[in-house]
Formats: sequence, C-alpha cells, structure tokens
Amino acid sequence: TATALQTGGSAQGAKPAKPTKVVIILVDALSKEIVDEYDMDNVQALMSDYVDTPNGYLGHTGSVTVVTHNVLTSGLLPKHMGWTNEGFRDLENVLPNDTTTKGPNVGEELYITSNFGRSELFALQDHGGYPKLADYLNDTGSVYTVSPKAYAAYGFGGRGSTSTITFGSFTCPVPETGAVPGRIYGSLRGPTGVNVPSYITSECGTRYYVERNKTYDTYKEPASLYFAQDDRYLVGDEPGHEGGDLWATDATLDIMEHDPGWTGLFVSLPGVDKAAHMWGGVDDPEAEGADGDPKTHMEYAAATADAQVGRIMDALEESGDLANTVVVLTADHGSVAGRHFHGTYDPELNYGFYNWYYGDVENDATNYNRPQPALQPLVDTDNLGLSYSDSSLNVWLLDQSADKVAEAAGIMEDMPDVTAVWQREGGHYKRVSPVRWDLMPTQAERDWFEKHARELVNTQAADYGPDLVATLPDDTTYSVAGDHGGIQRASQQIPIVFAGGGLSSSDIDAPVRSVDVMPTLLKALGIKPTHKMDGIAYPLPRAGR
Repeated sequence: TATALQTGGSAQGAKPAKPTKVVIILVDALSKEIVDEYDMDNVQALMSDYVDTPNGYLGHTGSVTVVTHNVLTSGLLPKHMGWTNEGFRDLENVLPNDTTTKGPNVGEELYITSNFGRSELFALQDHGGYPKLADYLNDTGSVYTVSPKAYAAYGFGGRGSTSTITFGSFTCPVPETGAVPGRIYGSLRGPTGVNVPSYITSECGTRYYVERNKTYDTYKEPASLYFAQDDRYLVGDEPGHEGGDLWATDATLDIMEHDPGWTGLFVSLPGVDKAAHMWGGVDDPEAEGADGDPKTHMEYAAATADAQVGRIMDALEESGDLANTVVVLTADHGSVAGRHFHGTYDPELNYGFYNWYYGDVENDATNYNRPQPALQPLVDTDNLGLSYSDSSLNVWLLDQSADKVAEAAGIMEDMPDVTAVWQREGGHYKRVSPVRWDLMPTQAERDWFEKHARELVNTQAADYGPDLVATLPDDTTYSVAGDHGGIQRASQQIPIVFAGGGLSSSDIDAPVRSVDVMPTLLKALGIKPTHKMDGIAYPLPRAGR
C-alpha cells in the first residue's frame, strides 16, 4: 500500500537560498499513460504539488535504459555522450579488446551496450571527457547510486559516484549444520558494485540477498519472451528478502540513515519495466487462472513503484532534508504496447533476445542468428553486422558504401509497419523513404511524427550509432509484448517532475527533455558547469516568489 505523501510548500519549513542535495528517483519505463492508467497517487501528488512539466518528454533516441541513465546525469544527447543505443560500433578503439575480433576491421567491432559493465561504461564516459552530476555533487558530500540493473547503475552514477550499489551473481553456501534462523541459503543473488557499504553487503543470506531461479507465472506467453529468472527486478515472495523496487528503496533509506552527509542519491526502480516488457504494458491482462501471480504484473508493479516514491519522500520529510533537496521524479523511457507485433514467439524461454538482436557481436557468447521473418530479406544481403529491433529498427552495416546503404534502406522501407527510413549523414539523419502517413490512423500520431520524428532520430546521429533507422507507428514492436526505443508517444511521453528544495507548485510549460535535467539541477544548486551541455537550464519556480 502506498504510504501517505506529505507534499506542498507549507509543509517544508524554512527554505535555504539554494538547495545542496539532489535525489533522482527513476521509475524504469514509467510513461504518463501508465501513471494515469494505474492511478499512481504519490507520483500524481508530486506532479500536482510541485514543479511539473506537462509538455515535457524524453527527447532522444534510443529511448532505452542504457542510454537515458547517462543522458540524465551528463546533460548530453546520445550523439555526444559516447553511445546512442543498444548497439555500438567501436570506431576509435575505446573499449578494451583482448580477444580475436569478429568485426570486418579492427576499430569497427560491434557490441551490445546493455551487456556493458563498469569498465566499458566508464571507458566511454572517460573518452567523452565530460563530468557527470556526481562529479559536481561529491565535492561537498557522498553520492550514492542504487540500481538492480548494473548497466543502469554505472551509466547513472559514473566514476564520481562515491558508492554504486547493484546486483552481482553470487551463490550462498548451505551450512552443513543447517540454515541459520533469519537467513536464507541456496542459489542467491547478492549486492556488488563500487565501495558498497558493509551494511548493504553484510554476510551471505542477509536482507540484500534475493532468490534466484524463480519464474512465477512468467513462463507463459507473452512473458516467456523475457521471463523472470529471479528476484532481481521483481519483488518476489520471500519476506525480508524482497528484490526489485523494494530492494533499491530499502538500500536508499539505509544510506540516508547511515550517512547524513550525502549530497546525491540516484535510485532506479526496475519493476514497472520488467512487467511492461513481459505483459505488454497497459495491455497487461493481469493474473489469470490458478497459476497466475499478481506480483509479476503491471498493477502490482505500478503500485509498488508508487509506494517507493512515497517512502523516499516521507524519509526526506522526516529527516528534515526535503527543504534542502531537489528531487527529480522521472523515467528512462515509456512503454509501447505491441498490439502490432512482428517478432517471433518460440517455446524457448527468453526467445525475445533473438527478436531484439541479430548479429555476432564482440561481447556476447550468443550468436544471434535467428531473425524474425520480417528481418530475413536484410539478413540475406550478407551485409548486416548488427540489428537492434524494438519499437524502432536500428541497423549497423558491414559495408557502408553508398550502394550498400541504399540497398539496405530499400529493404527496410518494405518491412512491415515502417513509417520512414532514415540514413545517417554526419551529425544528422536524412529521410530516404516516403512517410507512410497511412500507417498513422490518428491526427495526434501524425502531428507527433511531423513535430518530433526528425528531431528524435537526429539525437543518435554519431559515427558509432546506427547507419539506418526505421521508425514505426504507435503500438508496434518487433521484439517483446511491450517495449521501448522509438519515437512513439508512449515511449517519449514520460513524467519529469522537480520537487522539494523550496519549490512551488508552478509548472514549467516549456518542452523540458531528459537532457535538460542536469543543467536545470546545476542551476538550482548554484553550481557553474565546467563542460558544455546539450540541455537547457530552466529556472525552477520557488515557493513564495
């Protein structure tokens, strides 16, 4: 049940001239549509009582987790931050590569970015030469990043995060004398990261260790495409060892209690994202039948995430930190329901990865060589190095000569439900196919495309990004039941809310984007940037002014 959320300027007491602390609460995959559909009271309270951005939106592609966590805390668009999507071409040999290359040329190796860990993401950030939000905040106190997803954590915090707390792979030993009361043993996933506090790591089997090898009801279609394997992203059913959003929030509250000198808390909640991918977002039929389990579904995930927002805000209020803290509530992308689905269903669990990827990349032992039928004509050219397909289609070609690119673009134009094909030319994409307005049945969708398609695709126009991008209509995926990645309104229209810190309930009417969050925070804290950013620094309305 969601906790009571005390908000509003009158509850905050005396306000300092400038706040000195930042909390970012990122609810993975939280579209505005999900907030409304599932009546997320605490999120709606923040939107009502503080600085909302009713015209705000994500503002970039790829609209995916591994990209946006870094956009938020760098103030840079993907085309300037080092990677743009789930695929990456290492043209400048940034990544360590001690193995035999699979790519056609040294310096052109292809990678899946959501497989990146600390060393790869830090290497890309270092190569870009830009500071992260944590680098500014750690001058005056400790910065903590908490995310059950490792790649999200390292992108979110960066090297400047004093402590980064995520999950690793760990199996607790089973004592010969039997289990100890209050502990669980067996196949457990435990915390790892950088400078993880001892009260988080503790001994094997304590609170922050969660169960593995749990599927609940997620072996059924459509969830089987990306089924649950443990309690890393789900809360689970083991009292005292909950995973997912509860795990991340409990760790955050522990940090607040143990280290009152913190200046930054970045927490990422994965539950809504996992449920949305598995069950189709707002199209989730919810648990049905005797083997249904509500804990894996959208209604439970949305209520749980909403409750954690309330818990964090309540803790800030009770500690007296809220008046001195700017809180950002946002998402890394929304969720597109795959009502028009062009992937392949297969009895094999986790088959959705074969829908997402095609190619033999450097950093995955799997050779993704089972393309969905829609992709086969492109595969048949023998020129497809890597494709990533979600609610958009992104292609990295082996031979990038003009005639080979044109050949691939022509094939993509004929793929199901493609609204337009875009070819990268330097720092922008050129549309190389007619716009299929007939695939957009509503005026609202056509207006959105006309206003935002080119802008959004251009944000990933970098040499390491895709050579070609195909945009898709609303409610269309090539991957799993609910997904991210594209320009669709459901993927782009996310909440961006600023709370606490003496802020008023006046909204910002400008079209605030994720890339604007960091410069806006620095402006609110009175910190002068040391590096050029792509985002806009908006003034935040303060109570009583």
